[in-house]
Amino acid sequence: MSDDTPKDLRDIQPTSFRHIIGQTHVKKALQIAVDASFQEGKRLDEVLLCSPPGLGKSALCVVLASEKACPMKEILAQSLTNSAELNGMLLEAEAGILFLDEIHLLQPNIQHQLLMVLDKRRICISSGKTVQTIPVSDFTLVGATTDPDQLILPLRDRFRIVLHLDYYSLEELAKIVQQRCFAMNWQYEPELPDEIARRGHQTPRIAIRLLLAARRCQMAEGAKLITVAHLRLACEIERISDLGLDNLQQKYLLLLEGAGQRLNVLASSLGVGTKVVTKTIEPFLLRSGLIVKTDTSGLRQLTESGRDHLASLATENVKNNS
Repeated sequence: MSDDTPKDLRDIQPTSFRHIIGQTHVKKALQIAVDASFQEGKRLDEVLLCSPPGLGKSALCVVLASEKACPMKEILAQSLTNSAELNGMLLEAEAGILFLDEIHLLQPNIQHQLLMVLDKRRICISSGKTVQTIPVSDFTLVGATTDPDQLILPLRDRFRIVLHLDYYSLEELAKIVQQRCFAMNWQYEPELPDEIARRGHQTPRIAIRLLLAARRCQMAEGAKLITVAHLRLACEIERISDLGLDNLQQKYLLLLEGAGQRLNVLASSLGVGTKVVTKTIEPFLLRSGLIVKTDTSGLRQLTESGRDHLASLATENVKNNS
């Protein structure tokens, strides 16, 4: 391994929109915004990036700052619990990009305060009977959110560029796996990227986690290549199906094997809250056509594909136990 090879996958940071696989419409919109800001000699307009977790909002913001050749400060929005913390962050912000991750987790009163700062480019500090206004730097606010509906409408309207990221195709996920292996100088079987992509839920974060799991199995065996067998071993250990379903998702499907079930019954049977079911367990099952929800009663039911996958799980369990 050369000195230039990253020591960890987290060290791999794209520096250009050309290095980011997928999200073509988002990259094009951001590139146009960057070019326009340079041509006009103005700061970049406020940007809101919306998507489910794991699709690369943070990576896009890092590249945006790189393309704009400006500093970036990243803050997790839920860490700002009061006006003093928000003011402190705004006063420290440089004339670059201020990235608020999970911006929808800001309390409504903090969102209103942030709205006023974006409009006036000043913060107001009250001390007794006097109010002091302090200018802030000419930063661009970039927000990332998994739930834009939790933003108050006036704040949401202040973002002139609102972009929704797409789930990735199997081909794009496979290319991401290849890209990471190349950057880390990891050798792998040619079939590995496609096998990981099939289990990756159309989400780079999950695909990379599976790659790391296969890599651990390879290193434990002292093998030269990461193979499909290493991936399957890792999935067997973590109880992940050949479609990438985790143990809870597989149990969920089994609960629907006999008949349709309501949300509260499923949550109770799985021992989790209803929000875990709707936000974590169900999205991929619905997206991949393994289950459906009825319009009238909200019953969850297996589709033919869901029944086929259950049958394949049963066959796989027989093989593993024999």
